Amino acid sequence: MLAKKYRLQIQSVLNKSGRVFKSRSFLIKTFLNKEDFNRFGVVISKKVDKRATGRNKIKRIVLDLAKNYVFSENPKKFDILIIISPAMIKLEKTDIIKELDEALQKLI
Repeated sequence: MLAKKYRLQIQSVLNKSGRVFKSRSFLIKTFLNKEDFNRFGVVISKKVDKRATGRNKIKRIVLDLAKNYVFSENPKKFDILIIISPAMIKLEKTDIIKELDEALQKLI
């Protein structure tokens, strides 16, 4: 898991507009921030998985991958909100990591 300092408070960016990247299994929204590091937030609805354990498992996978992108070389730092769609539950862990990694490399 990410340290609390690097997690994004989701309520702070819900009504903001920013760049959007859409995939078949997730949506990524990016917003500029004033910190010295990138912050990440993950939204998973009950449509993805009814069980909290399933949703938390996906959230842990995503946030573990996000650790690699907290301190990027890019001088601009972002708040990154990842919204998971129900199609992600059908993917294996390696496929989730591969797809998210490719998307984050394009954005950051």
